[in-house]
Amino acid sequence: MKIKNLATLAFIGATFVSSVLAQDEKITTSKEFEYKVGEPYPVVDAAVKSYTSRDGGVISFKMNSRSVTIQKFSGSPLGQESSKLYEDFPNGTVYEDDIETEDFVYLLYSVWDKPNKVEQLYVRAINLKTGEFENEGERIISVAGKVTGGDGNKFKLATSFDNSKLLVRFRKKPESRNDKVNKDVIGLYVFDTKGMKQSWGKDVEMPYTEARMDNIDYAIGSNGDVFILSEVMKDGETRKFDRDGNPNFDNQLIAISESGVEVNASNINVNGKFVTQASFFEGKNDGLMIAGFYGNKRGIQTDGIFYCSLAKDGTQSDFKSFEIPLELIKQYMSQRSQEKLEKKEDKGKDLGMTNMVLRDILIHDDGSIFFAAEKYYVVSHTDTKTGTTTYDYYFEEMLAAKLDKNGELAYMKKLPKRQHSSSGGSGFGFVSFSGFIGANFFRNSELSYKLVESKDNYYIMFLDNVKNLELAENKVPARHEQGRGGFLTAYQLNKESGVVKKLSILDTRDAQSYELFQFSPKRIVELGNNEFAVECYIKKKQDIMIRIKIQD
Repeated sequence: MKIKNLATLAFIGATFVSSVLAQDEKITTSKEFEYKVGEPYPVVDAAVKSYTSRDGGVISFKMNSRSVTIQKFSGSPLGQESSKLYEDFPNGTVYEDDIETEDFVYLLYSVWDKPNKVEQLYVRAINLKTGEFENEGERIISVAGKVTGGDGNKFKLATSFDNSKLLVRFRKKPESRNDKVNKDVIGLYVFDTKGMKQSWGKDVEMPYTEARMDNIDYAIGSNGDVFILSEVMKDGETRKFDRDGNPNFDNQLIAISESGVEVNASNINVNGKFVTQASFFEGKNDGLMIAGFYGNKRGIQTDGIFYCSLAKDGTQSDFKSFEIPLELIKQYMSQRSQEKLEKKEDKGKDLGMTNMVLRDILIHDDGSIFFAAEKYYVVSHTDTKTGTTTYDYYFEEMLAAKLDKNGELAYMKKLPKRQHSSSGGSGFGFVSFSGFIGANFFRNSELSYKLVESKDNYYIMFLDNVKNLELAENKVPARHEQGRGGFLTAYQLNKESGVVKKLSILDTRDAQSYELFQFSPKRIVELGNNEFAVECYIKKKQDIMIRIKIQD
């Protein structure tokens, strides 16, 4: 089960098949992969592109403000079997999210009814066998008044551990702007994922004012109950931490069912750690789990990973944390930087990894957990003469870690990566950005990574600079610049041992004689049977679909 791309969110390696060669020489792809390029087909320009698989093929939908194109691909190599354009969406349609079930992809979109001042959420089912819409859009939620959040960020989703229940939540726009007076009203609507029929739904007023309460994350149980993990300020306190850095808040678990609301004060013991990023979800055996990153002191530094188990009455069963070792932190740094870290350690300074963003958490059926994260930060530059501000975006080293079914650390790995783009660079764009990077994050960017699974391995796929085909542990990776070619690369991590190989998949400047453009890790889709596919642009208003086989 994959836990959302979400409200918080884990990856080391080396072995390649080739040395860095001259520019006019061919670079051989790794024997672990083979790929086939399909026939070109007309490109569909769209603000939103989403991909899923069925029976070894691909179904994609591509959405603009009032239209959706559904494409179906099949065969080996993958070719376009059908393409259907639907232009019957209402004015003001905004993509919110989509969810895949056994037979359908449910497209969720919102429409603001301006005359009646009503926010509406619609669902429309795509049949994965036919590659067509099953019906017209069906309104499933109607909200009197405004809902907070920008376009495509009003309605948020969560699924239960067994994927049988879907939670759709939203926050109503407060009547008062005074946080000391206002109490948030959160809409909580639960659906059966089979058929998308509502089980129950209600608007719930929070038990404390906004000034006292901060909702951290939401989870839904397989029985349809909803849980909110919150921080609640202690009576009389106005600061989150005291002068010594101790928290002035308690953690509370709020349980909401169709019949009522129950508040359980859960003073979670985090053993003196400062939780920096955390995800909250239903785990195995009907329990709740919190997992994420912590620091040994306040700030942006990540010192390790943790997990905490809770019963649904708020009772804590355990808390375990695992420090990132210094030897891991020093990998793929220059010798000089390593020596500086060692001097800081000798002086007793706390060392960790900075600007890490937890992107993915996988919860396996046996209860083991896989974390995947990367370093991400933005640097702005303002021209004092013109007043123009440009932004540089950095996607760098990754961290992978796995906890076994008993909650013990199986392995922790650092994976070197160095990617960059700027606001003035070619082809860089995104749908939404909200500090934390969510499901719509950088849909049009070729940077970041994609996590893919096979039976025995995890694969972390990204575009890399060819100079990094072989990289010593005391060397800094060469930078990959967006829009300048690059090699589709994968770190292969054995699920059990954590042994890593770095593998080359294809050269975007010469993929069986095609030069590939508009690559994005978000366009990679798993096909099953150790195969995946990716769609790319080849110019002349044409796309191609590439089928890639993992020789696991």
